[in-house]
Amino acid sequence: MWNSVMKSVGLLPTEEYIQPRLSIGNAVSDHEFSTGHFKVKVDAQELCLTIKNIHGRIIWKSLHNLPFLSSCLGKDSVSPGDNGVFKIIEHNEKPSRLQTITKIEKENDTTIKIFGGLSTKLVLPTHMNYVMTLKEVSHRQLQFSVEITQRDPSMEDYDRLILTYESRAEENFYGFGEQFSYASVKGQKVPILVREQGAGRGAPAAASFKESALSMLGSYGSADIFATYASIPQYISSDIRCLFMENSEYMSFDMTEPDRVSIRLESDKMRGRILDGKTMLDLITEYTSYAGRMLPLPDWVSEGVIAGIHGGKQTAKDIIQQLRRKNIPVAGVFLPDWTGQRSQDVGRDVRFSRSWWNWESDDDLYPEWDAFVQELANDEAGKIRVLSYVNPLLTATNLKPRFKKNLFAEAQDYGYLVKSTQSSSSENQSLSIKFGSNLEAGILDLTNPEARTWFKDILKEQVWKSGISGLMADFGEHLPCDSSKISLHSGESASTYHNHYPEEWAQLHQEVVMEIGKEDEAVCFFRSGYTRSPGHMNLFWAGDQTVTWDQHYGIKSAVTGMLSGGFSGFSVTHCDAGGYNTVPNSIPGLKMTRTKELLFRWLELAIFTAAFRTSEGIIPSINAQFYDDDDSYDHLAHTVKLFTTIAAYKKTVLKEAYDKGWPLLRHPVLYYPNDKIARELTYQQFMVGSSMMVAPVLSPSTTYVKVYFPKDAQKVTWRHVSGNYYPGDGTYQTIYAPLGQPAIFIKEPRGDDGLLDGLLDYATTYYQQKT
Repeated sequence: MWNSVMKSVGLLPTEEYIQPRLSIGNAVSDHEFSTGHFKVKVDAQELCLTIKNIHGRIIWKSLHNLPFLSSCLGKDSVSPGDNGVFKIIEHNEKPSRLQTITKIEKENDTTIKIFGGLSTKLVLPTHMNYVMTLKEVSHRQLQFSVEITQRDPSMEDYDRLILTYESRAEENFYGFGEQFSYASVKGQKVPILVREQGAGRGAPAAASFKESALSMLGSYGSADIFATYASIPQYISSDIRCLFMENSEYMSFDMTEPDRVSIRLESDKMRGRILDGKTMLDLITEYTSYAGRMLPLPDWVSEGVIAGIHGGKQTAKDIIQQLRRKNIPVAGVFLPDWTGQRSQDVGRDVRFSRSWWNWESDDDLYPEWDAFVQELANDEAGKIRVLSYVNPLLTATNLKPRFKKNLFAEAQDYGYLVKSTQSSSSENQSLSIKFGSNLEAGILDLTNPEARTWFKDILKEQVWKSGISGLMADFGEHLPCDSSKISLHSGESASTYHNHYPEEWAQLHQEVVMEIGKEDEAVCFFRSGYTRSPGHMNLFWAGDQTVTWDQHYGIKSAVTGMLSGGFSGFSVTHCDAGGYNTVPNSIPGLKMTRTKELLFRWLELAIFTAAFRTSEGIIPSINAQFYDDDDSYDHLAHTVKLFTTIAAYKKTVLKEAYDKGWPLLRHPVLYYPNDKIARELTYQQFMVGSSMMVAPVLSPSTTYVKVYFPKDAQKVTWRHVSGNYYPGDGTYQTIYAPLGQPAIFIKEPRGDDGLLDGLLDYATTYYQQKT
């Protein structure tokens, strides 16, 4: 307000009165330049830059008489919270307002260059020169790059680039990795930084409650609504457009104004690509040809439940025995506490356990660990595979002397941990990352080849040698991004390397699996990722949701996150069935414990994901569990039966994931981009491949769901698995969906080659028995 008053009376600096504009020199050619499959034109009449595909469709266009390149001053603040939570505040000062184009030329058959300048004022010296290069790398990919080539002294600190271009008010944007609160982010500003999802999401009142509650666990700080483990600088829009950045520095995509997109990059060297395709699925295929496609899952994952169990060898054996008695197919058990449990006291009589991050088996909880793994593998009733847990963090073991090794001390001595630049005690002092008040850890420096080799050997000898079939490769988002506080072995800036860390973490595990010859059997599932992570993994998971129903951090957010990630290459995904974050508290509004109903509905959601893996939550004793009573076992048996019944169909969908990058779980907009209602759906319903649609029940005390059937030009109908038919006519229908009867629909005429016959037979019989 004060700034506007000052401006109205003429008391602001002169540059504040300069209107942003684009100036095109008289000598600039107005000829349309062709790279073969793309056409580029600087239009002096429209005062814009236009890029078309070979058919003449505009795939990128700047705004009329406005700079498409600009810069500004200001140092962003990224506060390092505990447990990988980072808060970002952008600072924009003295923006450049003028852009000139002085020349456009064709360098060769595939490359066009545009030359010009950026300036803050009309007078010299307030100028810096740029060159923008447009290069065809394939008939559907046009690479663009911008580099500052010269600066006047007054522009020396303008080391940020902003790219602005045209959008439509009706254009919806999807992707940007796993976004947990929105499917379409039109009208939002999305920061691109890999980080812990954190608390404090959603409406202010709800956010403050969650932040207060989760802070009692000592390990979750407040974060903004776009905080995500998998933050990707890429989108696909309902206008069949796709753009992604190749940079790894912090950036943001601003779509708050209806007529434009602005990409703000913390670098003076910008690289990215504009993709062309006929459909949104085409664009996913094209994007994943660059980012990499997820690797095949072994068939055993689809054979039954992967039961998440804490508590030790005997507890695991007892639960397995009960699962056998109930004739529930068991694909494996996930035992995250295989290294033992360390108790954390986080105040108010709240305690929970974390595993010891020393990556060797615990003789107290799991005596003769190797033999136990082999015993389960040789089970007479059927092989049960064991999955364990690791992360790139190491903690001192002085509180538990029974460990054979102290990996933290060993890594510290070798210089294998990320180092702090703020410690005066030792040049070799590793960075300490806090997880609450009484747990600190060092993080592996993946830029150090020797550290990578050392840790890979640890994984081979202390993790995989026991005969396990997979693991949760946790974290990857915890590397601080402030270069003034840490140093990396490679000398690379932390702000540049931070987003690459989860890519390197996934690649390290892929290398281990291949080197031990288990690529056809092993499953490594991750929650953090960047652009090229998918090509190094065969399973993703949606991270830590709360054991609640809400849309920003609970079960609804898990659906939104999995669907959003599918636009960005995370095609083979699942979530903790039941949620994870749990808070015991007597204060109304702060208690978060899992109810039986929430568990049952989450098990129903797991039917359609790539892996049916249960989670006990961070404090198992206060959450409803599938092993609590016969009713819970029966519901698990039913949902696992549905999971295995559709496995053959899902296998064909997963092949599309491996071959084309198409996600297993698909947002309806992929098939109905022109349908306004379909474009704005979030968690309400999704497709599994092209022949199945699901509307999960995600609210308490609910036995009905509203399902939208998009208007289909092919005049398809949707068959509810109970036998009722609904036309694809652009209407909502209310569907009965009590516990055990999720709303599942099959497209007719069917294109599943009969693979869903078993589902229809089983569901029809089951639903009729319940009515």
